Amino acid sequence: MEKMTIDMVVAYVNNQDIVWRNNYINFCKKHNLNKKIVDLIGARYGGIDFIGYQLRLVEKNMPWVNKIYLLISNKEQKPKYIPSNCEIILHERFIPYKHLPTFNSTTIEMFLYNIPNLSEHFIYANDDMLPIGKLEPSDFFDESGKIKISWREREFSYGVSMYGYQCYNNCIAIAKELKISWKPNRILLPEHSFTPMIKSHCITAFALLKKHIVPHIRAFRTEFQYNQYIYPLYEHLVYGTIDSPIDFLYTELDEDFDFNHQIICVNCEHKKDLVKKFIKGIEELCK
Repeated sequence: MEKMTIDMVVAYVNNQDIVWRNNYINFCKKHNLNKKIVDLIGARYGGIDFIGYQLRLVEKNMPWVNKIYLLISNKEQKPKYIPSNCEIILHERFIPYKHLPTFNSTTIEMFLYNIPNLSEHFIYANDDMLPIGKLEPSDFFDESGKIKISWREREFSYGVSMYGYQCYNNCIAIAKELKISWKPNRILLPEHSFTPMIKSHCITAFALLKKHIVPHIRAFRTEFQYNQYIYPLYEHLVYGTIDSPIDFLYTELDEDFDFNHQIICVNCEHKKDLVKKFIKGIEELCK
């Protein structure tokens, strides 16, 4: 079988960038969203250079990646370290103008398939997910190109997280369009990790689900939106998926952890001593 070309896509924001912050604040003032300005000041991330670590670890542990597309809102967002196979893509190159500016990763995720020259098979990652162990193409796709992703079923109840609402929206919209019977309180959730996708299938899914997705696109997240997992869920229900073999750890740095995994997602920085442990360990892994 011919070697599969696999790109990687990373959505990145540096919320300390003055240009980005001014755009954010001016947008909020214009649209009477002053609470969002307060939220910005209380942003949950501190001093961890996630993107620098991520790009170095992709080079080290995923050397087979063809190209890395780094998605940013303005040129000032460009990180200090850029691998030779990394291309900077501004939001305006793949997101329709009417949806810009956006400060919402779910809006960005709806249009990944529009990235110029993106390969048919690609992996999407948030900028807080680090490949700390060796990974192979076969961890994400089988020989026929079928994606590997793990799912878990949960009961939906009102008052869950925004993420839970969005995943529920994914399920209901796809079930409706595919004419699949779906329990009203059931959610099918993936592991919040690197997500393999197939570009042509994303294009087909967006066309099918556009009337659900587009009316709810906003500059900031809402519980009425859809997220990136609408694409692998479509893949799962239409083409079938394979359970992921990847050893994954999700942490908010609120309890002890180790680095004996392939991917680690750090969603918050709660305890200072664990932040120090994380930085020290990651810097060793980047060598």
